[in-house]
Amino acid sequence: MKPLTIEDLLRECQKQIKAGNGKKVIMLSDDDEGNGYHYCWYTFSPADETSMDTYMIDERIAKMEDTIILG
Repeated sequence: MKPLTIEDLLRECQKQIKAGNGKKVIMLSDDDEGNGYHYCWYTFSPADETSMDTYMIDERIAKMEDTIILG
């Protein structure tokens, strides 16, 4: 499995709007196993050293400069 891009997320949002879910609120998983959920309160912010510790980035997946934070 590979992480979603903003373009991937847009396509999925368009599908949900078409399915009648455009007015629903969004919850995000607390972890990659779905052990908990929380509401999405914020939009996008940059992933950099001021917003997160470098240990949070797995460079096998994507470098920090190729990452953005949602929520």
